[in-house]
Amino acid sequence: MMISSAASLLRRGAARRAVQSTAGAVSAASTTKKASVPHSFFRSMNSASTIVEDDDSDYGFGKSVPDNKIPEEFIEEGEETIGEWTGCTRKFLAPLSVSQSGSEILNNPLFNKFTAFKSGERDRLHFRGLLPPRRVNMKIQKERVLQEIRAEPSMIRKHIILEDVHDRNETLYHRILVDHMVEMAPIIYTPTVGQACKEFAMRYRRPRGMYFCEEDRGHMAAMVYNWPEKDVHVIVVTDGSRILGLGDLGCNGMGIPIGKLSLYCAAGGIAPHRVLPVVIDVGTDNEELLNDKFYLGVQKPRLQGSKYYHLVDEFIQAVRHRWPNVLIQFEDFSSDKAQKLLNKYRDDILCFNDDIQGT
Repeated sequence: MMISSAASLLRRGAARRAVQSTAGAVSAASTTKKASVPHSFFRSMNSASTIVEDDDSDYGFGKSVPDNKIPEEFIEEGEETIGEWTGCTRKFLAPLSVSQSGSEILNNPLFNKFTAFKSGERDRLHFRGLLPPRRVNMKIQKERVLQEIRAEPSMIRKHIILEDVHDRNETLYHRILVDHMVEMAPIIYTPTVGQACKEFAMRYRRPRGMYFCEEDRGHMAAMVYNWPEKDVHVIVVTDGSRILGLGDLGCNGMGIPIGKLSLYCAAGGIAPHRVLPVVIDVGTDNEELLNDKFYLGVQKPRLQGSKYYHLVDEFIQAVRHRWPNVLIQFEDFSSDKAQKLLNKYRDDILCFNDDIQGT
């Protein structure tokens, strides 16, 4: 079955940024925020003529033609203003093929659009009657969430509201981030994410990402196939040993990969189903967590020496076996481990340490 989701939304957002940053760039797959093609999209940088990608035209592919040969109707296609398509475009967007249907889609945040599903989608995907009858598009859903966020004075409460959206409707979540990045970035990442990590166990609601620990040694090659997505492009992994300025937060450090990948999806245009947040849980030396009955991670002192590095190495080999071209970003590893890991893998695999090579 086919469904338009956050992935197509972010492909549109990435294309829009490419058009804005490079005048005259021509790409058959590019669209804009409103799924319309501005005139500057067709115009070359050094000429008043136009480049068209149309093998069937009289001028041929890539040849210059006068601007007046392109009908105005093809340059702009606005959004619909009436009916269930209000605020949307009928312009072609490549759909995603999904094996789920009915309530399975409504319970999958990656594909769920809540009340924004149109009548054709409700019939095709078998959940007519499972949603309220009125179709409320993404624009109105976004306004409702923004109103709730802006009425809340607490940054951590804002974070919780936004992550609740993340857990039930990723299309809406990324629409909010794409349209309001300056306002939302401090909510989903620094400085708020530090407090969110400290409270991770207490507010844990829904699984997100993967966890690897010493008990998984010898099983990781099979474990990675438990992740449902087949086309992972970016993994952000932490061992929770140096979370921002807070130190050892162990398993609670999962908030960092989740927040970082949300930024990559919204600002970098990576489709949400192609990212994977990971925690390698090697224990914790934080006495408070070792004695916390609500803590969700391994309540043992941190692994050291060869046991630590062998565990990390098995993880690296396992994810690269399933996704050979994946980018692995090491995030918030303690300084005594971070450089050693980077030195071992940097020349052999696609990897990056944000704390050493980035910030």
